[in-house]
Amino acid sequence: MVRAYIGVFLTAFISVGGSLAVLRGVTYLPAEASHAALSGAAIAIALGYFLGGAVDPFILAVLFSGVTSLLVAVSGRKGESMDAALGGALAFSLSVYAVARYLIPADLRVILDGYLVGDLLLLTYRDVAMLMVVVTFGILLLIIFYHEIIFVCFDSEGAESMGLNVKKYDYLLFFLIGLSGGVASKTMGSLLVFALVMVPPIVTYRFSKDIPRFLFYTFLLTLSTGFCGLFLAVAIDWPTSGTISLLTSFIYIVTLVVRR
Repeated sequence: MVRAYIGVFLTAFISVGGSLAVLRGVTYLPAEASHAALSGAAIAIALGYFLGGAVDPFILAVLFSGVTSLLVAVSGRKGESMDAALGGALAFSLSVYAVARYLIPADLRVILDGYLVGDLLLLTYRDVAMLMVVVTFGILLLIIFYHEIIFVCFDSEGAESMGLNVKKYDYLLFFLIGLSGGVASKTMGSLLVFALVMVPPIVTYRFSKDIPRFLFYTFLLTLSTGFCGLFLAVAIDWPTSGTISLLTSFIYIVTLVVRR
């Protein structure tokens, strides 16, 4: 249980990536990054099976999610539609997952499917340690380049006129969003990334008066719904990811009604 609560805590931190996606106007990028992570995990498991070695799926999952997000950013800066780039990346990622899943034996498919629909209760201490490393790395990058990233989100032309390397910070922004999707694929699963990475920032954005409050409210909502959902799932013996997703979805619907 302790590992599961730590997983929720770490997921609350990476929900900031969902907030950045909302600010940048690429709300669906964390979900696509998580599907890229799914294909990375599939390739890692397939390589381990066919080559007879041990390839950690999480490493390739995070790598693929970050690189895919960067490729989407590159496509966008070259004049391509972001939606088209996201759609192409999604199709490729799911195709790789489907082929790799077919090629590996049934016992390894269970490991791979853990990235499709995650279960916080199955996190090991090794998983938690690796999640901590990735989350800490992402948070440090955000802290160091916070003002530049926020500036680029709101006024890229103004940032460029002031001498900032907009391309570099835009790529960094997309990479951080990609990391959030990769981490979420391990904790929540690629299918349910919407619930704990994308819904909280969409909800809190309506009630936030400035960016620091927006990020803090997102973290707080993700943490509280994650903890409550995990506690409820254990109490009634339901799947953790599904229960948390139901809770966040309910909160989203309530806020829609309240805002009206």
